[in-house]
Amino acid sequence: MIKFDNVFFKYNNSKNMTLADISFEVPRGSWLTILGENGSGKSTLMKLLYGQNLATKGKILFENKEYTKETYNDIRQKIAVVFQNPDNQFVGATVEEDIAFGLENKNLPREKMEQIICEVLDIVDMKDYRKFEPTSLSGGQKQRVAIASALALQPEVLILDEATSMLDPVARKSILGYIKKINREQKLTIISITHDAEESIYSDNIIILEKGIIVYNGSYNFLYNDINILSKYHLEIPFLERIKHELNAYLDIKTFEIEEDERSVVEKICKLI
Repeated sequence: MIKFDNVFFKYNNSKNMTLADISFEVPRGSWLTILGENGSGKSTLMKLLYGQNLATKGKILFENKEYTKETYNDIRQKIAVVFQNPDNQFVGATVEEDIAFGLENKNLPREKMEQIICEVLDIVDMKDYRKFEPTSLSGGQKQRVAIASALALQPEVLILDEATSMLDPVARKSILGYIKKINREQKLTIISITHDAEESIYSDNIIILEKGIIVYNGSYNFLYNDINILSKYHLEIPFLERIKHELNAYLDIKTFEIEEDERSVVEKICKLI
């Protein structure tokens, strides 16, 4: 669906490339997480994905259509972004008005807009809050509204730009759960750009960026079978994976598998006690 083919990028005021020799593919309906420290090139890569900047060298393709000055506006209509701070995205006085704002440019009948608003609020469990002011909501609720606003545009790709970094662990887990449900049920392509490896738990594929180059590109299972890869690039190991590795080492037998979720791990621990 999306393909980067030997992409390089340099800002006009810079002598050096910010991104170098970037190549990867994102199949339709998959979830890709792009990990990296601050300064690794994640934000620049996001701008290229969204068409905000164009490659200095190489090709970026969306459904076999190359990003160019002539095509990027059409491509951007198929991509929605949820940013780190939802407060910066709110423009409506109420939740439903905020979602409606993005739909007004589509010239939809009011009845159709109402239908879409109800559907997306239902997906993120926020139907009871449609008349609320966005400023009165909790951080997790605000981010759910931001996701609903993005989904209302019916994108083919949803980009999460550090979208859970300001949330507490409970809210983060809830938001990621909603997004995984959407990814699974609607086959929506997800690209998560983050410094927090905890966000990678639902990923099909993971890329690690360091100083503008890809240093890892592979599956979730392969990465977390060797958690030293994360340490090597100064990324924190997700709590659940760290617990599995430590318990396996303590028991001196591989009792806990990469694919196991929290419930399965807790059940096994209870049986061992």
